[in-house]
Formats: sequence, structure tokens, C-alpha cells
Amino acid sequence: MNAFIRSAIAHPIAVLAVVLSMILFGVASLQTIPIQMTPDIDKPILQVRVSWPGASPKDVEQEVVLRLERELTGLSGVQNVVSDSRRGSGRVSLTYEVGHDMDDALVKLLGQLARVSGLPNDAKQPEVRTSNSEDSPIARMALVAQDGVDVDIDTLGRFVDTVILEPLNRIAGVSEVTSRGGAAREIRIALDMDRVAEFGLSIAEIADAIRASSAEVTAGEITEGSRRFTLRTEAISYTPETAKDLVVRTELRDGRIFNVKLSDVADVELGYKTPSSFRRLNGKPAITFAVLREPASNVVTTLESLKQEVSILNAGVLAERGLDLRIVYDETVYIGSALDLVQNNIMIGGILAIVVLLTFLRALAPTAIVMIAIPVSIISTFVVIAGLGLSINVISLAGLAFAVGMVVDASIVSLENIYR
Repeated sequence: MNAFIRSAIAHPIAVLAVVLSMILFGVASLQTIPIQMTPDIDKPILQVRVSWPGASPKDVEQEVVLRLERELTGLSGVQNVVSDSRRGSGRVSLTYEVGHDMDDALVKLLGQLARVSGLPNDAKQPEVRTSNSEDSPIARMALVAQDGVDVDIDTLGRFVDTVILEPLNRIAGVSEVTSRGGAAREIRIALDMDRVAEFGLSIAEIADAIRASSAEVTAGEITEGSRRFTLRTEAISYTPETAKDLVVRTELRDGRIFNVKLSDVADVELGYKTPSSFRRLNGKPAITFAVLREPASNVVTTLESLKQEVSILNAGVLAERGLDLRIVYDETVYIGSALDLVQNNIMIGGILAIVVLLTFLRALAPTAIVMIAIPVSIISTFVVIAGLGLSINVISLAGLAFAVGMVVDASIVSLENIYR
């Protein structure tokens, strides 16, 4: 150690160059480090979700959830399996052992899901989601009508998907933007019971015809060498116009084939489902949005881009429709206040340490050396933080605050050795 100190004293220009290099690299690294409230925490949990529109919780459990549980329970590293069945959807959560390779677990889970068979034809394909700290929204927004403008928010589902969600999902750093509220569109079929009786039909027969025409059905398999392909008929996506031409019965009349169409026994029109939940902002009906970030993204820069896009939407297409998209929760506000608090504590601690040193040493030169050591040590730490892929957050800054005291102690010891 003494040899190192003597070498540093003998080569002041080299020491100055090293210190300046550390500062420059630290400042450059600081520009690349993501800023967050708390560090990313990867939970050893994978979730499998399946949507089955219209199915009861019991049917979801029997036909979907139990099948998935039987196939997934045997995966390596799984500690426990928790399932949840509700109307129209089911979820299976797999908790793995701490320290398990989650990338490998995800690959094996996807491979096992590909071998699951027997799921209902009208159930959607299983979706897999990871459970991470970035699942917490960094911003929440609400779409409301402008003051004095009468807009039916519940009918804006497709408008929201194409005009709002698409540009927001393209923002760098945004993983997903989800919406809640509004009413889904549906085709309403009002049966004329007199015409139904005239054609000798029943409600069940009409319902079966509609259900059969809009269901995906397995149509067999094709084997080519060692590869096997499953054929499925694609469900028809109806509009009110095409639904009117749906054939509900084919019969023979006077030696000719006659098709009874849906329009012969019912009125078909486009409508909206009755909302199952309602959302309001300051008493106004609203559609709400949650913004999720990508892993290791910078929350501050991501939200700056989000605010710019929201301003563009509000000044353009939303203003034309009498709508206003408002940010009601902004995580950067809390990040800024928390980081400012820790930074202030670091500054206060450093200033107090310098005052105490100056009081007892009664010499400006050694005190100045310690003053320089504190910011140089902190700034150079950013190089290591960036190299390890860490982020600036409350925890890491608190660690730097504790380290200030250690830097002061080390500086005093080094200074004492230099004088000796």
C-alpha cells in the first residue's frame, strides 16, 4: 500500500488523468442507466391464461384448468400450482424454486402447452405471462369527454383500439398498454316468434345453427414424413349484413331446395353489450388505461415520450371528437421526489462530514482532498452500475448514501498515510 501511495505522489499528472477519466466515464455511464423507483425483481412465477367466452366457471375448471394442471404439474422446478376459474376465462399459476432458470422454464412450458389436447374448440389459445416488477403500471390514464361535449364513451371500443392503443404501444420502452371500460360490440338477433312458428323452427335449432357456423372445428390431420399438421376450420366473423344470410335450415319444397335464412325469422342489427363495470373520472364516464414498461427501460424517458404522444393525440384526433386523454397517475412524480430525498441526504451527509473535518483538522488542503474524493467516488460508481446492468433507484442511491461515510473514513486514512 505504501508503494502505491508513493507512486501516486510521484506521478501527479497520471493520477489527475485517471481521476478525470473516471469522472468522464461515470458521467457518460450515467446517461445510459435506467431510472426507476425500485430495482427489477424477477419472480419465479409463470402464468397460463385461457379465454373461453361465455363459459361458466365450472365448465372452465373441468374442460380447461384441470387439463392444464395435469399437463403442467410435472414440469421440473415447479413448487406449487395455483389455478383460478371464472366466467369466460381460467388461469394457472406455476411457482418455481428460487434460483431456477426462468428462461429455460419458459421454453419447457411453451413446449408442454403445444402438446396439450382436448381443449374446447371455441376456447382461445393459451397465453403465457411472466410475473415481474414491471407488471406494475408506470402510468394510468383516462379518456373522458371534454366539458360541455356529449359523447357516448361506451361505444368507442374500436376507436380506442386503433387510434389510441396502437400509437401508445409503439412507444420505445412501453411493453403494453391495456384498456378497461366501454362496451364490446355485438350482433343482436331479435327473433320474430310468429315467423319462427311459421317455418316450424325452434329457438334451440336457430341457436345451434348460429353456434355451429361460428365455431372452430378440427378437420383432421395431414402427415408428411415425420411431421404432422392439424387442420382446423376457421370460425366465421359475422357482420350484421352477413349474419342475415346465415342458413338456419335447408328443406325441400315442391321438389326444390329452399334455404331458411336468419333474416327470414329475425331482425339483425349491430349493438353493444351491457357493460359489466363502470369507470368514472370526476363524475364523468371514462375508459381507463394502464401503461406497462419493458424490462430495464428508463421510466423517465419512457414517460416523457408517452406525454408527447398524449399531447399529439389531444391536439389532433381526440379534440375533433370532443375527447380528452388525461394522465391521472405518473410514476415519475414519485420517483423524482424519492430520488431527490436520497440525493439531498447524500449532499447533507457530505457537507456535514466536510464541516467536521475542517473543524478538527483546521486545514483547508486535507479537507479539500476529502471533498474531492466524495464526488469522484460516487461518479465513478456509475461505471460499475452501468456495467452490471443495474438501475438508479431508491435502494441503489441509499447504498451510495451509506458509502459516503466509508469514503470519508478511507480518505482520512489515506491522507494520514500520505503525511506519514
